[in-house]
Amino acid sequence: MDILAVACASCLAVVFGAAALGKVRSRAAFSRFAQSLTTMDLLPAGWVRPCAVLVAGSEVAVLLLLLASPLTAPAGLVAFLLAAGLLLAFTSGAALMVVRGVRAECRCFGASGTPMGRLHVLRNGVLTLIAAGGALSSSDIGAVAPAYAAVAVAGGAVVGALVTRLEDLAALFRPSLPARPEPARD
Repeated sequence: MDILAVACASCLAVVFGAAALGKVRSRAAFSRFAQSLTTMDLLPAGWVRPCAVLVAGSEVAVLLLLLASPLTAPAGLVAFLLAAGLLLAFTSGAALMVVRGVRAECRCFGASGTPMGRLHVLRNGVLTLIAAGGALSSSDIGAVAPAYAAVAVAGGAVVGALVTRLEDLAALFRPSLPARPEPARD
């Protein structure tokens, strides 16, 4: 696995780990995630619960395969391809919601109440490219010197952590609306 694949795997492991944990950490968290799928209006009602289970299970699978990727190249390739497929579906769903004007909460990482929007489309699109880059560079396992691998893991983990907090970071740079003056009371 070359250094790009190591960095991509580290980034995606943080992202998919946070996403899965946000959904499966409690029964209530999973229910909120499933409810958000209903609000998104992308699936027939009968498909919401099975799809929620499939998404959470797939995110756990990606994480486990990424963690196994230093041991076996096929695990890394499968992880990257599964991640790319999931992220492509997430990107498509978010884009469809933006086009339709649906204002549903993003429960991507569990607790966020931010409505899905263009930022989510962009984030998921970039993550799809990271997964594709990892897949294209994951063939040469064991080729990275330990020091370089450590730097790639750290760099990828930092990027992954920033991605999981992207909504908060974007909020820091949004212009704040001036406070309305209180009406005069006589």
